[in-house]
Amino acid sequence: MRSDVLVTGPAGRVGWEAQYSPITATTVRRRSQAAADHGIIPLWVTNSDAAALIERAPWALVDDVSWRRIISRNALLVRAGVRHLQRWKCSRYSERRCPVTDSDVNACGRLHVQWDLPALCIPQKRHTEIDELVTASADGEYVPMRIPSQSDPHSHSRMWVPSEDRDEWLDIVGPENEPTASPPTDNELTFTGEPLDIRCRYGEETMIFNDRRPQRAKADATGLHTFDEIPQRLLKIPQQREQRLSVTPQQRQAAAALYGCPVWHIGPCAGCASPIHRYGPGGSHACRACRTRVAQ
Repeated sequence: MRSDVLVTGPAGRVGWEAQYSPITATTVRRRSQAAADHGIIPLWVTNSDAAALIERAPWALVDDVSWRRIISRNALLVRAGVRHLQRWKCSRYSERRCPVTDSDVNACGRLHVQWDLPALCIPQKRHTEIDELVTASADGEYVPMRIPSQSDPHSHSRMWVPSEDRDEWLDIVGPENEPTASPPTDNELTFTGEPLDIRCRYGEETMIFNDRRPQRAKADATGLHTFDEIPQRLLKIPQQREQRLSVTPQQRQAAAALYGCPVWHIGPCAGCASPIHRYGPGGSHACRACRTRVAQ
């Protein structure tokens, strides 16, 4: 097995496969396994969001551009295949919709962890350039991940992620074993009975597409995991007492005026349970005194 381009760095050898022509899932798995057997991490690049290699091997999606654009000095961005870790406590003050109830109002109150495309992150992340991924994958700054789905044990998402995000993910969910189920087989060929269009349409501006394969690069392949509560090992400020705000309405109003936030954004400090600007934009997990104590 010989990769199109072999890049070697501190993280090992990465075998780049530029796959712009149709390929079967079986071939992708066979060639990826052959690379792995030789100590090479495969990385497939495609310009089609319907390519069979997507989610079946480490991959990256780039724009479908002309060869002039590819050889130019213009940046070629990775549109899919690279994701960043997002985690948040689901409440009515969250900037995200609850992925469980699919509602802005009915929050489930649990911890959500998922992988998002840069444009969907809060705040938004910068898109990775393909040239940057070449060096970052070999240096170990970006690593491949295979995330099983919680709802379907036979489904999983593959992506390249920053190594620090990978470490944080493992701290939250712990190491997970690869699914033992056999891989899905390729779609069977079917005869539709329609006449074959043999006309050459090269160069025509037309909206007729012969490729009827479904889209495989989907933004909702986030590997969402939901937890009933935040693991205590993740808290930088250990909870010292019950987190319940015991103040009068007047004291709550005074705290809101002190912090310059709405009354409903006032909540208990995670360390000392004193009233602070806990929720909403600009809120903090703990008061300044507790944060200072931890930083020392």
